[in-house]
Amino acid sequence: MTYVNDNNEQRGNGTIPGPAHHDVAPQHGEQDSYIGSFGKQPLTEAFLKFHPDLAGPFQVANAVRQFQDARGIEINSDVPNVFTHNALVPPNTLLSPGPNPKVAAIIDFGQAGWYPAYWEYCKGRRVRVDQEHFDNAAQEEWYAKYLPMILDLVDDKGFYHPWLWFVFSKGI
Repeated sequence: MTYVNDNNEQRGNGTIPGPAHHDVAPQHGEQDSYIGSFGKQPLTEAFLKFHPDLAGPFQVANAVRQFQDARGIEINSDVPNVFTHNALVPPNTLLSPGPNPKVAAIIDFGQAGWYPAYWEYCKGRRVRVDQEHFDNAAQEEWYAKYLPMILDLVDDKGFYHPWLWFVFSKGI
């Protein structure tokens, strides 16, 4: 986590530059049938960097099921897909200074996309930050205290363990 000065004079006007919404995101009613990145491109998930055949995109009636089946993730629940940051780790979380810091910004949306709802929590729980920049005690505090405040917890047996099996089986 990084502290930022609240007196930043280079604030934007609240709009996102770039292509029109219809070129970037699935249209209303299409969300449940899409797993992928912006512009209907393959996921930019770092864990899939050396497995491009698993990156999609998936555009079918039950995209989450197809996504899980292609990876061998055995999750038997109906899972919605959500737009997620997908790299929610302390260095990407900027905090305001002072005794009661608040989240000022989330940066680095390079891996963002539409994923199964459990994906961000599982990945956030698994990823470790370089100890040179974030020691073990701070990382444990992040996992135990802050991650559950930001993301919905998922059941270990039903979601985290099958997701973790996928990660280990691919050598990730």
